Amino acid sequence: MTGAAVVVQRRTKVRHLAQTGASNRAIAAELGVSKDTVRRDLAHLAQTPDQQEAPTTPPLREQIAIRNERAFAAMRHLADIVAQVETERVSHLLVPGAVAHQLEDEVRQHAATLLRIADAFTEYYPRTEAPQEG
Repeated sequence: MTGAAVVVQRRTKVRHLAQTGASNRAIAAELGVSKDTVRRDLAHLAQTPDQQEAPTTPPLREQIAIRNERAFAAMRHLADIVAQVETERVSHLLVPGAVAHQLEDEVRQHAATLLRIADAFTEYYPRTEAPQEG
């Protein structure tokens, strides 16, 4: 979600909470922002549409950079989680059979999702040589 979309979403929540009679302090606490932010949002909302500054959308290059960074962070997080599951030897837990089967099903579902993602890489970026072993 872009910064502009976050602001619009927050202002929508501010408007709703203010209409229910919540104080600026209560709104700030609810949304995790400062009272000054709530005050500025309410002042912005009080303006007529032609007086309001439209939130700006970052340039496409910046949007791509942000999306790439989030994707790389997600991949690092995935690697950490997989390593943790492996370290904990989840397949060797002492649990009832039904629980073990449920865990196995979840692992297989996640593996299937990851295989679909890997297949999408192949579709978008076909290999001309064999994959390198890591």
